[in-house]
Amino acid sequence: MNKKILVVENSITVQKIFTKTFDEGYNFRFESDLGKLVEAVFDFFPDILLLNSDFSEPSSFDFVKLIRSIPCFKNLAIGMYSNTENSFDEEFAYSCGANTFVRLDPKTLLLNVEELSEISSYSGERMDKADVIQARKTMDDRKLVVISSGMNGEARLRNKILTSLFSMMNNMESVESVATEFLSFLAEFMCAPAVSLNLVENNGPHSYVMCSSLLSDAEKEDFLKVCKSDFEDLDLDSSLSMLVPQFLDSGINMDAFKTSGVPLSSYLSAKLLDSSGREYGVINVLRGGNFSSLQSDLFNFCSENASILFEKVLMIKQKIFVEKRIRKAFSLFVPEQVIDSYVNGISDSESESQKTALGEKRPVAVLFSDIRSFTNISECNKPEVMIAFLNRYFTIMCNIIKKHGGTVDKFIGDAIMALFGAPVSYEDNTRRIVAAAYEMREALPSVPLGDLILPPGMKFDIGIGINYGDLTVGSLGSEDRTSYTVIGDNVNLASRLEGLTKTYGSMILVSDSVKKDIEENLKCDDFVFRYLDDVRVKGKSTPVPIYGVDRNIDEFSPVYRDCYNKGFSLYKQGVFNLAKEYFSKCLVEVPEDKASKLMRSRCEEFIANPPENWDGAIKFTTK
Repeated sequence: MNKKILVVENSITVQKIFTKTFDEGYNFRFESDLGKLVEAVFDFFPDILLLNSDFSEPSSFDFVKLIRSIPCFKNLAIGMYSNTENSFDEEFAYSCGANTFVRLDPKTLLLNVEELSEISSYSGERMDKADVIQARKTMDDRKLVVISSGMNGEARLRNKILTSLFSMMNNMESVESVATEFLSFLAEFMCAPAVSLNLVENNGPHSYVMCSSLLSDAEKEDFLKVCKSDFEDLDLDSSLSMLVPQFLDSGINMDAFKTSGVPLSSYLSAKLLDSSGREYGVINVLRGGNFSSLQSDLFNFCSENASILFEKVLMIKQKIFVEKRIRKAFSLFVPEQVIDSYVNGISDSESESQKTALGEKRPVAVLFSDIRSFTNISECNKPEVMIAFLNRYFTIMCNIIKKHGGTVDKFIGDAIMALFGAPVSYEDNTRRIVAAAYEMREALPSVPLGDLILPPGMKFDIGIGINYGDLTVGSLGSEDRTSYTVIGDNVNLASRLEGLTKTYGSMILVSDSVKKDIEENLKCDDFVFRYLDDVRVKGKSTPVPIYGVDRNIDEFSPVYRDCYNKGFSLYKQGVFNLAKEYFSKCLVEVPEDKASKLMRSRCEEFIANPPENWDGAIKFTTK
């Protein structure tokens, strides 16, 4: 049985080519009116349906979609073809249900039709005629026409434009990438051999251009001059004298849009406006022949929506630019996770903003470190040597603080103030801060002295004081300059402890609150704390137990530790003569131990001049 082919085509020449090209054994029927297509499909009962996609109002694509919606035609082989240059016909054809699509070229028309004839291989099982007859009885011709013509060709193209622009948002971190994708799309749907996009970006004006390789240098130069002139018409804050166009690779064959012998005489341009109405860019299109009214309307539609796209792209570029500056400015002082929280907007909620602005109280561990005898060292060195050395020293110490999750609050001359618990807090802030101090102490030998000269008999050393307690945190400063920091007595105590490290001969001193949180709350035994004294620092009336942080348990012998603890217990009770004996034994074990020398000296003083109202704590009146 011969296969039946229904062809929707109004050109007699193309109809004849179809009948000559297909093999014998085919029975053709031609229709030139889409309005009669549904009736023809039911009456002719074809094995193959071929449609020219150039029909509109009603549209060929909608009719294919309609035919596919009828169950009895689900296996019907459908082919579409076009002899126009609309770049999206093929995509539309496959999306609406066609099995194949071929573009007809007058020069290769016979070959194109022969290619289309291969659709016979798509033909599935023959339709059941009874099902077709039954389906026809339930169809209303007028209803079918209304449904099929509900979406005309222009609406489909508008939808395609919106879909394409929306897909470009997947790569918005690069202006150049979005510009490349957009200009390729623009050139394709406008069939233009030259397109350009000029934008005012945060770092100045930029020009992106795509051109067919068939354009002469003169044609390119003329196009660029017009584009620049349109760009200059915008209210720009910067000059375009140094603007150099950036030619992009389209990834498509733009030579197909350049017709030999046809002058490039049609030109369209549109301004890009942001949400406030400010002009920030221009789109330009050039082609041979005339733009149709539909193409002009679609170009304007595309430009309006491209304004939204590129406004968002430039906003993201600005955000990335600011983020890089933030990371560069704070990378030396703040851990990466803290910077991430700010640039990602974690702290941008209204409540968090209010807390930052107005201040809040929270537990924070504070570290102060200071270079020993820095004034004496400064007197021996040139300013440039001191600055270079401090920069090397700060870099090593700040990296350690960041590594353990702390934030460098400020530099005070040669001193460092660091926070653990603000702005980002952890459950184990005290463990982290002591671990950081421990590593800072161990890293001292690795600090390059360079040209630094130390006074005779002096070695490079630091002192570190650590305290933990409630502090007020927030942004402090004037209207034009603020900084995020902490204030409170517990900050002062950390600073006082740092000052006492030299007195007690311990590089790291911590308060009782630090030791208690680590041992009692965190149940951590990573550190060796050595009880040294109870002190009243300047500005505090309540005694504070202070502890040295030893490198390990073997740094001091068991005999030393036992004697110091017994001596200190007797000292607190006011039994100074016996306490003195134990501290003397400590010095037998560690002759240069400053803490034991200090405590024995006090015992001798208090034996000679007994203190009144003794409670076991010594008062320091200096910072």
